[in-house]
Amino acid sequence: MADRTSAQPLRRRLAALVVGVLAVGGTTLASSMPAHAEDIGFCSHTNAQPELSVGSQGVAVQQAQCELDYAYAYGHSTNYGQGSYGGLAMDGDFGQNTEAATKNFQIHCMGVSNPDGLIGPNTWNALNEQINTGFYC
Repeated sequence: MADRTSAQPLRRRLAALVVGVLAVGGTTLASSMPAHAEDIGFCSHTNAQPELSVGSQGVAVQQAQCELDYAYAYGHSTNYGQGSYGGLAMDGDFGQNTEAATKNFQIHCMGVSNPDGLIGPNTWNALNEQINTGFYC
């Protein structure tokens, strides 16, 4: 039977291992949640990132339009309407142009073969990640 003095360091090492695994798992789980706009900097319309689709309106749509412009539209020959450099007009109205830009982003930047044109958690995460790289996809 092992004495308590030799078992104590083993318990501490095991406890440290468990804490380390939980810490790594915790950051993995946290990264699957949408990043917030405050982390992005220059598209500072709102921190809210709800699911958006055709017919949605408001500042969250403006945020999405800004991110779509910087992540994709400005780097490609697009003509989504009245926005600067051929990008989206950041009018807060999720219409056909915003849907088209979203689908192009999903195809070309996310590798989606059948894009839905919705901006949900996966698309928000991809937009935020692309914005944070500082390059067009």
